Amino acid sequence: MSTHTPLLSRRHFVKLGGACALMGGLPLLSPAGEVLAADRDSTLVVYFSRSGNTRKVAQLIHSQVGGDLVELKTLQPYPEDYDACVDQAKKEQEQQARPELATQIADMDRYRTIFVGYPNWWGTMPMALFTFFEKYDFSGKTIAPFCTHGGSRMGRSEDDIRRLCPKARVLRGLAVRGRSAASAGKDVEAWLGSIVF
Repeated sequence: MSTHTPLLSRRHFVKLGGACALMGGLPLLSPAGEVLAADRDSTLVVYFSRSGNTRKVAQLIHSQVGGDLVELKTLQPYPEDYDACVDQAKKEQEQQARPELATQIADMDRYRTIFVGYPNWWGTMPMALFTFFEKYDFSGKTIAPFCTHGGSRMGRSEDDIRRLCPKARVLRGLAVRGRSAASAGKDVEAWLGSIVF
């Protein structure tokens, strides 16, 4: 990694990403030829969303960074009833369950930067995300977590991801209140401008 100061801010590079996509998805380069933004062809935005809030944030991120967008779904869907879902989530956490995923991601090896979104359930991510992180090899990859919440922000999810993926680079996450998900564009842009991925 070079120690020189880039000519444009990270936020400008993120904004330029959209224009870059129109020119064939070419990576953004510094004057020295270094890739300064995530290579869109090696970027994955993956998310788990029950109510749709996390999906909205994932779509906002995807609109900025490009790459592939994938929704994680479990083989057995969670209950539609909120209280029943909360109870099931708590039971899964207490039992350290690993719900089976219906979603399979082909050729995970090609992704270098992975944005992972989820709701905060009982102080961390849903146990289905534990299944996800244990299913694939994240060695050498960059993980950028984001979550929706009702007041608990990221909880301990970042620490859990670091524990599950000790050979990955885990960036500071983005926490968005669920009720603000649809209007979180400025928060997403500020976050993307503050992390180096």
